[in-house]
Amino acid sequence: SRNSENNTVSERAIREIYLKGFEMVVKSAQPMAIMSSYNKVNGTYACENFDLLTSVPRGEWGFDGMVMTDWGAGNRAGVDTMMHAGNDLVMPGCFGDHDNLRKELKEGTLKIEDLRACIARLVSVIWKSNQYLQ
Repeated sequence: SRNSENNTVSERAIREIYLKGFEMVVKSAQPMAIMSSYNKVNGTYACENFDLLTSVPRGEWGFDGMVMTDWGAGNRAGVDTMMHAGNDLVMPGCFGDHDNLRKELKEGTLKIEDLRACIARLVSVIWKSNQYLQ
């Protein structure tokens, strides 16, 4: 039931058990990308969870890569919510995404600052990956 599961877990358990392996990898290997999951954590879908996608990895661990949704996880919420949380790439994307982005920008549910931050992180990863081709 990974698509509908709500994992209720304490802050201590999240940090000491569930996030510890990710923290070790981010700090030691400095990956260019991490992926959010389908499930809810304490009632919020992981792909919409600002703390899991931004505060902890970027703020506390120094992660400077991009975050992407698992395939189809983006169907759970508006792109505005996911991008604000820190998802830079919503997979797989769909035909209406451009229209939805424009609509959300116009309505103010998607802030231009969130969109620019996502774009900057994507471009940064593309730029870094090009270094490996030379």
